Amino acid sequence: MVTAMNESLNGWAQRNAFGAIVVLIIRTVCVAVGLALIALAVPIGFLTPFIPIGLPMGLLGLVLVAAASKTLHTYITNTLRRFPWVWKRVRFAFGEKEPAE
Repeated sequence: MVTAMNESLNGWAQRNAFGAIVVLIIRTVCVAVGLALIALAVPIGFLTPFIPIGLPMGLLGLVLVAAASKTLHTYITNTLRRFPWVWKRVRFAFGEKEPAE
């Protein structure tokens, strides 16, 4: 899965230094926005208990962080796999296919 994450840029960061800097900036911004969304999802979730705004905001932040960082992608997916009832519903967002039965 991690190789698929890097292949989406078609080796742009490996061709020249400018591409590597652009990819670094994009990934840094995605991680920062994702962490901010996760941090804001908790108080918003408590402030709006009947209108579920915090949960989708937190999930979007989690997906952004996982998409931008290889290490955090592995950590987040391994943690979510411990809870099959959650993983079954969110695995498509992390690029996982349906298991062959």
